Amino acid sequence: MAMLTMTVFGDGRFDVGHRVDLPALSAQAESGDPWAQVNLGAVYDHGLDGVARDPIKAVIWYRRAAEAGIPEAQFNLAHCLASGRGTPRDDAEAFVWMRRAAEQGLTDAEYLLGVMLAQGIGTAPDLVRARDWLGRAAAKGLSHAMEMLDELDVQGVAE
Repeated sequence: MAMLTMTVFGDGRFDVGHRVDLPALSAQAESGDPWAQVNLGAVYDHGLDGVARDPIKAVIWYRRAAEAGIPEAQFNLAHCLASGRGTPRDDAEAFVWMRRAAEQGLTDAEYLLGVMLAQGIGTAPDLVRARDWLGRAAAKGLSHAMEMLDELDVQGVAE
């Protein structure tokens, strides 16, 4: 599957340029703060600030935040599921989470949902819906989406 470089999403309380206060972030995440959960997932996913990478813990925290409705967590969880990083690979579940993030307007998710639909990853191929999602991401200026739409045009895929 075509994938973008993983982005560390957050709400501004977590800045990769500063030291991670892991005990404080963990306490916030444990208390149910979904942004702390996605940020803690990113810390474990990328091994930030000297914290050992732990893809299994990353998936646990991404899933909690995803279930709370945070589109950035849904996107990150979909990435993990599609790649089998920290969890068994599950394209069908990855598709579900990517769709949820895309439906909330996350541009990268709109693009990757379009790719998944075009290539039949986790779902049956649907080029009409693929073009729709790619078009949404392209309208927001995402060059990868524009390129994919051009590719579909070259291949003669009708709108």
